[in-house]
Amino acid sequence: MGFHLLRYFILLLLFLLCPILQAAESQEPACGKEACGNITIPSPFGIHSTCYTEPWFRVTCNPTLNGVKPFINVNGIDLEVLGKALYSDAILINNPVTYINCDSINEVSGRVNLLGTPFFFSSKRNYFGSVGCGNLATILSNEAVSLGGCIQPRCDDGVSESGCFTQITANLTSYTVNMTAMYPDSKRWASAFIFSKYSFRSAYPLPTGINNGTTHVPAVLNWNSTYCGDGECGRPGLGRIIVNTYKVWSCGNVTFHYPFKMKDQDYETGYWFEVICNKTANGEKVPFLHINDTNLQILDFDFLDGTIKVNHPITYFNCQKNHHNGMSLNLTGTRFSYSTSDNSFWSLGCGNLVTIFGNETDNLLGGCLQPSCKINNKTSCVARCLTFFPQGLSSFYINMSSRVDSSDYSKKKSCGFASLISDDYDLEDSNISSWKYVPTQLQWGTPISGECYLNDSLDTSCTLGGEYCWSWLSSNHLCACDRDTRFYSTLCEGMN
Repeated sequence: MGFHLLRYFILLLLFLLCPILQAAESQEPACGKEACGNITIPSPFGIHSTCYTEPWFRVTCNPTLNGVKPFINVNGIDLEVLGKALYSDAILINNPVTYINCDSINEVSGRVNLLGTPFFFSSKRNYFGSVGCGNLATILSNEAVSLGGCIQPRCDDGVSESGCFTQITANLTSYTVNMTAMYPDSKRWASAFIFSKYSFRSAYPLPTGINNGTTHVPAVLNWNSTYCGDGECGRPGLGRIIVNTYKVWSCGNVTFHYPFKMKDQDYETGYWFEVICNKTANGEKVPFLHINDTNLQILDFDFLDGTIKVNHPITYFNCQKNHHNGMSLNLTGTRFSYSTSDNSFWSLGCGNLVTIFGNETDNLLGGCLQPSCKINNKTSCVARCLTFFPQGLSSFYINMSSRVDSSDYSKKKSCGFASLISDDYDLEDSNISSWKYVPTQLQWGTPISGECYLNDSLDTSCTLGGEYCWSWLSSNHLCACDRDTRFYSTLCEGMN
C-alpha cells in the first residue's frame, strides 16, 4: 500500500512539473544578451543553437582556473573569445604563441590553422611579433612567400629576452615561421605570434606584457561572410526584425535615408526632413533643405551622430564689400539646432575683439581676441574662439570690433570674418575671403551612448540593404545601430 502511494505521489508531481519544464525549454534565450563570464557574446556568434546560423560561430562556455570563459573551436583548437573587435566582421581572440626550436614544447600545437574556415587574420588589424635574441624572424605564406620579418635585438649580459615586431602584407589563414641566427651566439629558442595592433600601448621592442613566458596574445580574427551562403552571418533572430525597410536616397554625391526623404515621395517623415534635389547650371544634382525661407545645401549626412552638414551663410563678414549683420540662421521652431560637439567658432582678422551672444542683444556666450598681425606681418590671421555654447542652440549673434589702429598694417584694413564652422573643415588652407558659405553641422537627433537591443516588433526598421537598423523606444527616442560597429555598438537617437 505504501509503495503504491509513493508511486502515485511521484506521478502526480511529474504531471504538475511537466508544463513548467516544457515552458522553460521552449523559451529561447535573448541572443543579444548572451554572456559567458564577463564577456557578452557578439553576433553572429552564439551559445544556444538558436543564436548562431553556422557551426563556425558556435560558442562554448568552458570552466577555467579563472572562471568560465567563452571559446570557439577552429580546426580542433579552442580559441578563447575576448570580445567584439571595433571593426566589421571581427572579434578579439586569445591567439596561441608558436614556439620555435624549443625541445620541451610541441611548436606545431600552438599554431592556428584557419584553412577551410571562414576565418582569417587581417593584415590591417594585426602585427607579426617574435620573442628571442638576435634572430631574424620571418613569417611566410603557405606558398613560402615572405610576408614580412623583423630582427630581434641582441641580448646583452643580464638580459634574458628581447624581441621585435613588424607589419604583415597579406591576410593569413595559415603561416610558417623561420628563425635565422644573426650572430654566432644567438639564442636559438624563440617564439612567434600574430597579435592585435590596438591591444597594447607600448610597442617597442615588444608590447608590454609579452615575454618568453607568454602563451597567448590578443589577436583580431576576421571572417568572410560569404561562407554563410547568402552573404550575411547574422543571428537567425535578426532576420525577423526587418519588418519595415527604408530606401537609401542619393542626390549628387550625398546619400541619406530615414528620417530624411526625397520630396514628394510616399512615406511619412515630416516636413522638416524633406530633401529637394536640384540641378545646377552645369547639370550636377545638389540636395537642399528648406529651413525658414532659406535653402541650405546638404554636404553630408550622419545617422548615428544625428547630424546633417550644410552650407551655412557666413555670420559676420566685411571682406570685399560683403557685409553680414552678424545674425545666424534662426532655427527656432524647427527640428534642428546647432551641433555642440561638431562645430567651433572661428574668426579671421587682425586684433579684432569677437563677441558671441545667444541672440542679438544679451546672453553672452563668450568670444576671443584675434592675434596681432605684427607677429608675422600678415594682414589677416585665423583664430579659434574656444567658446562653450549650450546644446540646443537655435540662433546666435556675432559682433566684431576693432581694438587696434589699422595703420599698424601699412594702412591695410583687416578683413573681418567670424562664423560657426564644422570641426572637420580645414579653414586655414582655404581662401575664406571669397566665400559666402561655410560648412556647419546641424543636429536633428541627440546621440546617447549606451547599449540597447533592437526589438523584434513592428517598431523595428532597417535601411534597404541592412546597413542601419533602429527600434522605437518611445515616441521621441529610438535605438539605432550600424552593421559596421563603431566605438559604441549602439546609439540611442533623441528625435526631438
